[in-house]
Amino acid sequence: MPKSLYLIALCFLLSLPLTAQTSPSGEGHGVSIWLGLSVSSFNPDYGCAHNSPFACWNHQLIGISPYADTSAFLLGRIGAEGEARFLRWHGPSDMTIDSYMAGPRVRLWNNRKLLFSGKFLVGNARLTLAPPVNGNYFALAPGCAADYRVAKHLSTRIDYEYQRWPGFKGVHSGPGHGGLTPNGLSVGFSYALR
Repeated sequence: MPKSLYLIALCFLLSLPLTAQTSPSGEGHGVSIWLGLSVSSFNPDYGCAHNSPFACWNHQLIGISPYADTSAFLLGRIGAEGEARFLRWHGPSDMTIDSYMAGPRVRLWNNRKLLFSGKFLVGNARLTLAPPVNGNYFALAPGCAADYRVAKHLSTRIDYEYQRWPGFKGVHSGPGHGGLTPNGLSVGFSYALR
């Protein structure tokens, strides 16, 4: 299942340059691609009593998140985003979470410098902890972001993401129980290639 998701995401991302056709002067800006890097703080929802982004200080995972996104190329509002998230530090014992996801990004509101957008990503997430909890899981991740343009090609971002791993079964899960919902905030910057 994860291999087919990677293939779908790869086909989607590779098709983006096809939409970047040159437009006549004065009729638009075409598609721009932004590359970014964020620092993330996530509640792993494993061993925590509450699931808010900052309710689990002794288990809070810290990491980095490189990402790429496009401007809105479909209907003037929909673009695409892909991200990798490496949550490797500060968690309990040897817990780490890595995720690789892609999906649509929808422009909700913007003015000259500020852009609010929503996203819905799908992909693969990996939890590393003592066996038998290790594993790869299908993940869904709705989220929202605010980007503030600092310069022509430089933007800062604050981002909230709520991941859902429906196939996760914990050590003490019974029938019908399971699912993991890591969520958190990321702060970073991005650079426009075009």
